Amino acid sequence: MSEQTTGIVIMAFGKPAYHEMAYNFALSVKHFDNDIPIQFICDKKNVLLGHKYWVFNQVDLIERDDLYIDGRIFSPGRAKTRIDKYMAFDNSLYFDTDGVALKSIKPLIEKMLALPKEGYYYVQSADLSGPYCPIPKANLHKDGPSFGHMIWAGLDTIWEYHEMPDDALVTAINSSFAYFRKGEKLTQFFEQVRDNIDNGIPMGKFQAWGGTYPDELAFNIACAQFGLDPWPGINPIYFHSINKSMNGKDVKKAYEDYYVLGLFGGEGCTHSSAWEMSCNLLGQYHANLGLTHEYKWHTLVRQKHAGKQKQLIRWK
Repeated sequence: MSEQTTGIVIMAFGKPAYHEMAYNFALSVKHFDNDIPIQFICDKKNVLLGHKYWVFNQVDLIERDDLYIDGRIFSPGRAKTRIDKYMAFDNSLYFDTDGVALKSIKPLIEKMLALPKEGYYYVQSADLSGPYCPIPKANLHKDGPSFGHMIWAGLDTIWEYHEMPDDALVTAINSSFAYFRKGEKLTQFFEQVRDNIDNGIPMGKFQAWGGTYPDELAFNIACAQFGLDPWPGINPIYFHSINKSMNGKDVKKAYEDYYVLGLFGGEGCTHSSAWEMSCNLLGQYHANLGLTHEYKWHTLVRQKHAGKQKQLIRWK
């Protein structure tokens, strides 16, 4: 697919459920594409049974300072803003672990490799109404302080605590999927992302994620500072509303238009029918590989970091 190295990167920290979801996601990818390498970045290597680690081609431990604020406050968002320090591939497709592949990821990889070569950071849109909905953008002076698609902070707060060009456009991304190209530009971008957290909006002035700074806010501000529109032309992950059960039409849409079934948040964020669909798929995938599906949705969802925060997604 490319002379450069290309692969999938996933991360898991904290409760065992995240490691178990990482295994489930990696197995779902391997079910379709056993030759796609997967890097697993985690906080410890002995959470899963030893024979489960076959789904990962490379396992790397994250440094404590990249996962904990002041060495004591657990912050998975902090880890996502430091992923560039650990990525093993020249071209990395990052996925959150709370998802299940619906089909081969290879066509998606080809789409990412074909993106303009000057680009180095691409990410899914926060507009969840369709697979081809671009990333919303807004400017304080043009649009006012409220930005409905990006609920982490008002534009007035962003302009107050960051030096922003007058015509800056703050994006509204969903960081559950991202495509990274290694290089000096990506390194500079991540340095800005981290500076936005360390020297930007203070606690209490933004909507926290799991009690900590949301990585999406830092990325959204950095995109405005760098003048980036990071949308890759497709949103690979299907998210289903908490408000209704998945019906046949929803399932058909997920298979046809997306690559991954996403399972956002804890109880109260994604309808149980989506979790049940994920379990049924994983049961089939395991059976096809001569394995037994062990990590079930009802035990995973209760351990998730986000908790009952369904307000974090605005459904249309």
